[in-house]
Amino acid sequence: MKSFTLSGVAAFVLIVLLYSCEKDATTTLANRAGPISAKTDPTLKVTFNPDPATVNQPVTVTGTFDGATAIPDCGKLQLFQKVDGAWVNVAQADISASVHEVTYNFTPTTAGDNAYEFYVHYVPSGGCNDFGENKSDSYFLDVQTQCVSVFTITPSISAENWNNGLYEFTITYTLTSPVDVTGIKFQGGATAGGSYGFQLTDIGNTVMVNQNLNNDVLKWEGNLTACTPQEVHFKFTRQFSCPATNELITGAWSASAGGTVLGSVDPIPYSCQ
Repeated sequence: MKSFTLSGVAAFVLIVLLYSCEKDATTTLANRAGPISAKTDPTLKVTFNPDPATVNQPVTVTGTFDGATAIPDCGKLQLFQKVDGAWVNVAQADISASVHEVTYNFTPTTAGDNAYEFYVHYVPSGGCNDFGENKSDSYFLDVQTQCVSVFTITPSISAENWNNGLYEFTITYTLTSPVDVTGIKFQGGATAGGSYGFQLTDIGNTVMVNQNLNNDVLKWEGNLTACTPQEVHFKFTRQFSCPATNELITGAWSASAGGTVLGSVDPIPYSCQ
């Protein structure tokens, strides 16, 4: 009959323990999770053009990244507007290396502060594994009432007494349009005509069209931005006698664009004591 020595038993136990430890270590390494990479939630913003807007005038709403975090080149941007208390997706765009915004054009019909509310939402897709889904805070659009309902020409006149019956008159016309207009020609007679010793002293922002004794014709050409007044001004001297009541100082003027008459203004009268 064989017998085990004490040293043999000890060696057997040691081998079992070492095998058990090695197996536990292998199992632990196999079950350990790999490194976790944090995703970037891109920060977003909404802009309006123009801001504030004007009732019945078009507005462009743009949702985009604000640049405070990394900007993805894939995924989708969605623009939402609150309509009757519910959020409505009004526009969306696929993001690429050249496209990083979504736009929406609309015409507001309601005036007031915070009249319209928007937010932009980013949804990762198409390999954007480093980015997380995110949305912006709400952005509010203020809308003003229309400045004027039709093309408007407002005249103004002032006079300075140069003595001996000679006065210098300052003429100003303020043009205001409810919409953008390009290629405007605004033209008229600098004076009401007649032998009044007329002399232009400053043609301001006009140009001379026709110089004919006391019937000089001036012109202003340019563009108008909706609800942004444009002044057209010039100065001249002429003989004038006070007292006078509603004596005509200028000729009639009219504005046109593309062959269409936008508006006209009668000769300007002047009164003095």
